Amino acid sequence: MNKNQQGAVVLLTTSVLLVTALMLTFGSYRSVFYQIKRSQNEVEARKQHWEAEGGLECGFTYIVNQKLQSIPNNLATVCNSYSFSSLNADFTNPEILLSQVGHSSVNKKIIFSSSVGYGAMKSTSDVISFGSALFSPPDPGEFDSAAEAYECIGAVVKYRFIATGITNHGVSSSIESPGAGHDPTKDCKPSHKTSTAVKSGIWENSFGVISSHNVGLDIQRDDTIDPFKDFFGVDKSKWQEVRDDVDNEFIKVSMPSSSVDCYSQFSDSIVNGQPNKVWIDGSCQLAPVDVTNIVNLQAAHPGTDLFLLVHDGVFGVTGSGDISGVFFHFNNTYSPTPSQWDSMTEVKPFVNSVFSDLINTMYGSSSTLTPYHATYAQAGAFSFTGGQFFDTEGQMALFNNSLNFSFNSDVIDEFEFSPKPRWQKGSWNDL
Repeated sequence: MNKNQQGAVVLLTTSVLLVTALMLTFGSYRSVFYQIKRSQNEVEARKQHWEAEGGLECGFTYIVNQKLQSIPNNLATVCNSYSFSSLNADFTNPEILLSQVGHSSVNKKIIFSSSVGYGAMKSTSDVISFGSALFSPPDPGEFDSAAEAYECIGAVVKYRFIATGITNHGVSSSIESPGAGHDPTKDCKPSHKTSTAVKSGIWENSFGVISSHNVGLDIQRDDTIDPFKDFFGVDKSKWQEVRDDVDNEFIKVSMPSSSVDCYSQFSDSIVNGQPNKVWIDGSCQLAPVDVTNIVNLQAAHPGTDLFLLVHDGVFGVTGSGDISGVFFHFNNTYSPTPSQWDSMTEVKPFVNSVFSDLINTMYGSSSTLTPYHATYAQAGAFSFTGGQFFDTEGQMALFNNSLNFSFNSDVIDEFEFSPKPRWQKGSWNDL
């Protein structure tokens, strides 16, 4: 092989090696470029994910600070420092907040407070009325579009309710409105509008089974009701947290054992022209003069509505008039004794033997319970316009001469006890 041929072979071999090296190099670069691009995409995806999570936190913070009870539709505007594709409620579940940035989407469920629920009266206590029980107006409940009428609810009890007659006046235009959003041209369905002048209610029948007697569907039994949790959104074991929460703005009263004159304990603390919330620890009596004073005060200063809660004690009231507000009786450790009424000189005369027959009907003639074992007693044409609620399980509430319940959602809504919205456990920031 001459020198020219050798040179050609060397040149060819070198060229092949160079081409091979270039191919390997380009392939390696291609892999490197792919890895770089992939890393960039992953970084961008994580960035979008973090921004989407930041959107959830921003939206949630706004909801908490504004004390909202639903997800608003303006969060994308409120949190405009983030580059959202969307920040709003999931259309499949209005309690899920959905945040989307680019191709990244995260969501979280927000737990809002529970609602008070239905009924002009809700009670875990057994309710006994010597006289007709009047519901005027009742809670309109759900509207039945097919029947063009409301499925009204007068009372919801956990166990028993008895009266010597029940009258539901309905919710038509001739009756005071039960609250905003109600159509005064519609009334209760006939099935949800009890009118009877005989012994009526819910108690054990001859077979020992709790059942309805001479009432319609407006008088209901629900053994799952939890009035305290419905109002305050937390279990009743946390009652101290509710009472002492500064956001609830309770006027707190601790009754001395030597007195039941509760009105004098909080009357000077009432702020005229705005809703007032009073929490009383201990027993409380409102005499006729107290009821009159409250009614006159509210007439002179519209908007001075009253939320009155009595905790771990007996409550007695006598007098006439409508107090604009809500009454709540809550006993969680209190045990009734017959002597508990001795100091309530205005109310005790009405806690008498007229209830004996009704107590025997509810519990049987062998029962040892007497009217003095009740922890609530009311006499006279008196009512709280927003409703009355009893979380006093296993106890009795007595109404002498009449039981006048009314429902007004506007009054109830004035008293805000809802706990702050909170994330549902089980997601990226609270495992």
